[in-house]
Amino acid sequence: EEEVYEKIEKAVLAIPEVSHFTSDGFQDMISGLSQAFGFHGHRGLLVRRSRKKGIKVDMSLALYKGCRVIETARYVQLVIRNLLLSLTDETIYGIDVTITDVVSGKRSS
Repeated sequence: EEEVYEKIEKAVLAIPEVSHFTSDGFQDMISGLSQAFGFHGHRGLLVRRSRKKGIKVDMSLALYKGCRVIETARYVQLVIRNLLLSLTDETIYGIDVTITDVVSGKRSS
C-alpha cells in the first residue's frame, strides 16, 4: 500500500505543471474519519479500495500559474490510471483531481 502512494506521488510531482499536493479540499473533511474507517492517506492523496468497486483515488493539487488547468487535471488522471493499471488488476472506479491552488513561480530542479 505504501508503495502505491509513493509511486503516485512521484508520478504526479514529475508533471511540470504540478507544484505540490495540498491538504485542502476533501482531506479537511475526511481527516478524522480516515483513521476510524481504515483509509490510509498522505497529504493531498487518498487511495481507497473496495472489494466490490475496486480502487478510487482522490487528490488535491496546486498547479503553477499559466498552465491549462483542465488539460493538466485530465493528464494527471491519465498518468495515475496508467500507473494503477501497471500495478494491479483491480478495477479503477474513480480518479478525482481537485485543484485547490494556483501558485506563481517555477519548480526548482
